[in-house]
Amino acid sequence: MKNLLDILSPDELTVLKLRGLFEEKGYRRYHSGRFEEYRFYLENQRFLSCDMLISFNDLDGRLMALKPDVTLSIVKNAASGGGLKKLYYIENVYRPSPTNRNFAEISQMGLECLGRVGKQEISEVLRLAYGSLKLTEVPFRLVISHVGYVAGLMRNLRVPLQRRAAIYECIASKNPHGLRLAASEAGLSQNGAELLERASMLSGSASGVLKEAAALARNTEMERAVNQMAQAIDGLDDERVLVDFSIRGDEDYYSGLMFAGYLEGKSRMVLFGGQYDNMMKKMNQEGGAIGFAIYLDELFGR
Repeated sequence: MKNLLDILSPDELTVLKLRGLFEEKGYRRYHSGRFEEYRFYLENQRFLSCDMLISFNDLDGRLMALKPDVTLSIVKNAASGGGLKKLYYIENVYRPSPTNRNFAEISQMGLECLGRVGKQEISEVLRLAYGSLKLTEVPFRLVISHVGYVAGLMRNLRVPLQRRAAIYECIASKNPHGLRLAASEAGLSQNGAELLERASMLSGSASGVLKEAAALARNTEMERAVNQMAQAIDGLDDERVLVDFSIRGDEDYYSGLMFAGYLEGKSRMVLFGGQYDNMMKKMNQEGGAIGFAIYLDELFGR
């Protein structure tokens, strides 16, 4: 009789290894339905990357939508009740394709840690993201950032709220000329604009960048962000972990650490995640949360 592992494709074997990695740390598989009520996504539209949904009328007349996001459903349906929940999933979501103007069925695998989330849980999730990339046996980079660093600097520089979106956009696109212009329009002095450019454009190996980031910190929020990043990556291979504050994160959603994973030979990221305590609060759930998604279609070149 054939060994069961011998009949698995390389893609299936990778998913099996990921499941083993997650379950070893106490994560249990979560199954969700393919759709939710349309109004659920309408009420939480600010947490979606796109407001275009595939909708239909159910037999009882309710307007439903194919699921564009897994995390929202988990936060809604798997509340921690003040404890700690560790879940992983293998699901499809339905969103506009990143490569054309059609909707696509996108395969994801990921995990969520919800409830009583502290330093240990944050570090564990980041290490699981690192381990997920490592088991592909392809050269990889895990890039980390923190919402509080640039946000703290903008508060220190008294950047008007209505001007921050334009600045974040320039940071995300690594556009220093546009950033200087946006900083000027926000009323920043030349020194303030230069500090913002220097701090927000920091990028490189974690150990070196975090030292420079600490030196540029102007308030406790920025210092706390640097310390949290340093604690989370302690012990990981410095050559594989980079810091880049241009990673874009919505402050309505993310609350702290953010990270993205890249594999050699892939043009787009294959993993993305972070802390989303703010979403938990706005959905009236207790505690904090951190998780990540692995984009299986990107990972396997589908």
